[in-house]
Amino acid sequence: MSKKFFHSLFICFLTLAACESGHTPDVATHHSVEKEKPKNEKAETEQKPLSLEQKFLPPHFLVNQFTAKATSRSIELTIHYTISQQLYRLLEQYQDYYFVIQYPEELSRLTHVDRSNAVKGPLPANGLLSYAITMTSTWATDIPKDLIDRINHGDLRYNLVILDKERFPVHIFNDVQWYQSFDPNKGSSVMLEDGGAKK
Repeated sequence: MSKKFFHSLFICFLTLAACESGHTPDVATHHSVEKEKPKNEKAETEQKPLSLEQKFLPPHFLVNQFTAKATSRSIELTIHYTISQQLYRLLEQYQDYYFVIQYPEELSRLTHVDRSNAVKGPLPANGLLSYAITMTSTWATDIPKDLIDRINHGDLRYNLVILDKERFPVHIFNDVQWYQSFDPNKGSSVMLEDGGAKK
């Protein structure tokens, strides 16, 4: 009896195994085809979005001149800059980018205005690589004459922020008013109060 029991149990297992192996390849093949199809479709439909990150770095973006003119209740900042052919081609496709100037602490503390409004950068056209952009801000109360003089003589420090089309910062130039005289190959030096130089 135990022989018959084991024999029928063995046949039952073989039948189950045959049934299982018959279904498994079809299921596996069906799933693998379905999994591969979305990957191929995804590769065809998905394109890498254009990005401005790390694109406004020298030599692709150079500030040639920065000027600041102030009155007791306003400031006007003008930036002359040059772009490379590579950045020109990218901006032709990308379209919208913006400039913002962050004001020095001593100015923003008195005026309660810490930055300019975002101004749309000029779109590349006619093969031109040099452009100028002007940003202005106004405030409600007068600032002291000595601060106006310091602004007009170029003694204050400003940061230029470049924003992408979502108005997300992609690059910040600290001390943009001195950018045109900065040579990255020579480094920079800062004068200390004791007369020494820090490299």
